[in-house]
Amino acid sequence: MVRIKNRYIAVQIVPYTPTQSLRLNDHSLTKILLQNVEKYHGVYGLGVIEQGFRVKYINDRTKMAIIRCLHRGQHFVSSVLPLITLIGDVRAKFRTLYIGATIIQCNKFIVKHQKQFLDRTMGQITSAKERQDLFKRVMEFDMDR
Repeated sequence: MVRIKNRYIAVQIVPYTPTQSLRLNDHSLTKILLQNVEKYHGVYGLGVIEQGFRVKYINDRTKMAIIRCLHRGQHFVSSVLPLITLIGDVRAKFRTLYIGATIIQCNKFIVKHQKQFLDRTMGQITSAKERQDLFKRVMEFDMDR
């Protein structure tokens, strides 16, 4: 038996105008990524990544996502991410933050990244209730998909 090796790609979605909300879910992000892989790598690229491809986690507030793909198709996905400029009807870009072999390592990286984000933004908020609300929104990490 041969073990199926997966790669997990942690990405941040950065809209060109920060006031726009993306309203993303895992299905729409999967559709966008698969369409772009087919556009740039053809049917072969789509066939390579389609089997193990899945968006495992997406947070609309922090605009972070974890994408799972097979090891052999990881370069197809990671090469297409910088080329995507339109997500739905919003102009945005993908910033690849981390590529790992386990979802646990991706989880650790995202938690560390979100804590750094909280450290930067907590100083700008004055009330304690707003700080608690921001902490809950940013640090939620639900992977029930």
